[in-house]
Formats: sequence, structure tokens, C-alpha cells
Amino acid sequence: MAGRKLEHLNESIRQKLGRLLYKEANDPRFHSVTITDVKVSKDLSSANVQFCAFNQQADPHDIEAALNAAAGFFSHALGRTMATRRTPKLRFHYDAGFDYAEEMETLLKKVRPLDE
Repeated sequence: MAGRKLEHLNESIRQKLGRLLYKEANDPRFHSVTITDVKVSKDLSSANVQFCAFNQQADPHDIEAALNAAAGFFSHALGRTMATRRTPKLRFHYDAGFDYAEEMETLLKKVRPLDE
């Protein structure tokens, strides 16, 4: 699949998964999940889905396990709305980038300005 079409497909899956998580998923942990990135393989057989969770009480690795357990449900739901012959097998991975950014922001707030 051409690069531009694959990028469009990645974005389309990201948006559709976000809606599915919010509207159709029965697990309340999924309501705090945001899909940050999707990378579909060139042959459309698989897709790596990056997510972040904004619920501070929930363990992101538990959410990752639950999402991967429900991956079949999400693939099936995506297949109903996609205009492709194949629906990729989804693999969810926690995106710790937002945690890292929060940590860096906290550290930067602690540092005094040099001119003081």
C-alpha cells in the first residue's frame, strides 16, 4: 500500500478506535484511554496501536492487557466500518511519552531560573 494511503488508514483507524473505546467498550477503564498512534503493516495484517491512559489510579499495564484481550472485539468492530479487504490484527502498547513529559515538566518547575 502506498505511503500516503497507509498514513490515511493509520489515522482513520486511530479515530475509529477512539470512538469505539468511548462508545462501545463496556470496560470503564477504557474511557480514560486515548489512542495516540497507529502503525499498520504494509500488508495490512497487523497494526501496533499506541495509547495513553489518563486515569492515575489505574495501572497502564493492566489496561494494556485488557485492551489486548479485547483486541478481537475491536478488530471485528473496525472491520464493519473499514473499506478494506483485510482488517489488521491489533496489538496495543502503552505510550509512556506523556508520563515522561509530565515528569520533565515537574522537574523543570523545581529548577530556579539562572538569573536569580
